[in-house]
Order: sequence, then C-alpha cells, then structure tokens
Amino acid sequence: MINQMRADFYRQTRTIGCYALLALTIGLSLLLTLTQQVGGMMVSDESSAQQMEQITHSHWSALTSVKALTMSTSVLLYAYIALFVIVIGYEFSQKTYKNTLISGISRLQFIGAKYTVMLVDMLCLTLVYYLTGLVASLAAGRGLGEGAGRLAGDMAVVTVAVVFFISVIFSLGIILLVATGSTIIPAIVIVAWPLAVAMLTEFAHWTWLKYVDFVTVATNVALSTIKIGDLWPYIGVSVGVLAFTIMGSALIIRDKEL
Repeated sequence: MINQMRADFYRQTRTIGCYALLALTIGLSLLLTLTQQVGGMMVSDESSAQQMEQITHSHWSALTSVKALTMSTSVLLYAYIALFVIVIGYEFSQKTYKNTLISGISRLQFIGAKYTVMLVDMLCLTLVYYLTGLVASLAAGRGLGEGAGRLAGDMAVVTVAVVFFISVIFSLGIILLVATGSTIIPAIVIVAWPLAVAMLTEFAHWTWLKYVDFVTVATNVALSTIKIGDLWPYIGVSVGVLAFTIMGSALIIRDKEL
C-alpha cells in the first residue's frame, strides 16, 4: 500500500495537471481575497445569504478572508475533480489498475491507498488555499482580526473540516467509478451532490439531509453556526459513508475478472 502511494505521488510530480491545479488554487484564493468576494456555487438560505452579505460589506481582516474562502469552497470541490481523474479516474477508464492488482496488493489496500493519496493532495492544496489568502490579506495591510494563535487554530480546524467532508463526496465518486468504469458518471455526481442535497433540504424540508450536505457542514463550522461539539452526528454519518464506499469499492473490484 505504501509503495502504491509512493508511486502515485511520484507520478503526480510528473503530471502537468497537478501544477495547473496548484496554480488554479492559488489564483482563486488571491482573486477572492483581494477583490473581497464571497460564495461559490451553492443554494443559500436566508441565514447564509445574510452572513454572506455581512461579510462582503464588513471591514476585511485575515479572519474575514478565512471565512469568505470557506464559504467559497464549493469551487474547490469542482476543481478537485481534476485531482480525482489524475489519481484514480484514468486508471479505471483505461483499465490499467489491473496491472497494480496483479502485482499482489489487495483490493482494499488499493482503494485505501487511492483515497489516502487524494486526501493528502486535497489537504495540501486546501492548506495552500488558506495560506495564500492569509498572505494576501497581510500584504494588503489588513489586520489579523483575532490573536495569531487563535487564527492559526481556526485555519487548522476549517482546513481539516473542508478536506474531510469534501473527501466523503469523492469517496462516492470512487465507488461509482469502480462500478461503472466511467469517469463521467462520478464527475456528474460530485458536481450535482452539493446542489441537489441543498435544494432538497431547502425546498422539500428534508432536514435529515443536512447530515449528508458535506460542503455546507464545513461552511457552518467556519461561521460558528455549528459548534465543534455538535459535529459528532455529522462526523459519524461521514465515517459510515466512507466505510461503505471504500469497502464496497473493494468488494466490487473483487467480483470483477482480472
């Protein structure tokens, strides 16, 4: 499993798409921070719309930038589809994953390695996303908005929250990719999931869907709408989805002929 991860990371250093994605992440963060823009592709309720309006017209600090960047992470979700294709999508569309499985790695280890590589990649890119916003805010002469230690802690929390909950959506993409062998269907689901869940929650009043509205959860953490202690039900559901998708993907591969 470790060797598989090393091979994936090495391959990424030779992939132009990874550097393009890094540049896109930095550019997006700079654009949002310096132009004081908020929001990505989302369905906003009245409360979220008011918060976005308040942030947009407030005196910006580094803390404001962190909150604004978090409310715009839906754009990161769509950008990370390129990462999904690079890390695992191409292998399944071309069926070259069979060569790796024949080498002796178990199916569960293979899927686990792919998910872990994506998780580390998204963690690094998201950290760059927030650090770029912090540096840009300071370069623009803005204050921190709170103590340096507390700001660093807030950035760490939102980075981990954003990466974890976005990774759950991509785990759904992995099981669909394994089941269909197509990168198109997972990409459509990854794009549609946040919007579909948010729309059903808002207009059909299916409040239980909030536990699978993974992008909104991370946003609410940044805005302190959800306290850290209230996150456990959301984390529990997310861990359950991850277990189902990773183990389910391994079982689907096992039933396929090599």
